[in-house]
Amino acid sequence: MFNRNKIGFLIGMAVVLLFVSSGCAKEKTDEEKLAEAIQKSIANSANKADASTKKEEPTVESKLAEIDRFITVNVWNEGFVNIGSYKSRGTSATGKELDIDFTIERLGKAMEKKAEYDAYIKGLDAKYDNVKQVWTKLSSETDNLYKQLKENKPQANDKSYKFNTGLFEQYSDAFKDDVQALKKK
Repeated sequence: MFNRNKIGFLIGMAVVLLFVSSGCAKEKTDEEKLAEAIQKSIANSANKADASTKKEEPTVESKLAEIDRFITVNVWNEGFVNIGSYKSRGTSATGKELDIDFTIERLGKAMEKKAEYDAYIKGLDAKYDNVKQVWTKLSSETDNLYKQLKENKPQANDKSYKFNTGLFEQYSDAFKDDVQALKKK
């Protein structure tokens, strides 16, 4: 939308410059007046398009939903699920080849983002105490699992390697439920 407005604006400017550079009369001609009107209209629509593309500040509920998606996608799906499958079957959860070092490295980047979310949730007011309590457990269990991976990397098809995500799943489900309950209020 903005590119169309920008092109229209540039065309309008070219028309105005053409008329102004001709310098045929001291008083504006009808064409010059029309070109100015077009230019103003295009500029106004471009300003409105810019204003409509600015993001509003997220609500606490939308931020918590973002955090829940992050836990589900970045930590669980792309991390823990694949790692559990790798140690059991030697492949990703979808049966594809898996680079365990790369997976743990990407999980490390997710852990950096999780630290930002830890600070955000810690700063919430008392209205969100239930969510904060569950997040504290979920965050701690996430840290424990990641620490285990860093200290003792699993090997493919190693059925003896213990990587228990039961508590993580319990806390993650509770966090999701609490976030969804906030959205319904």
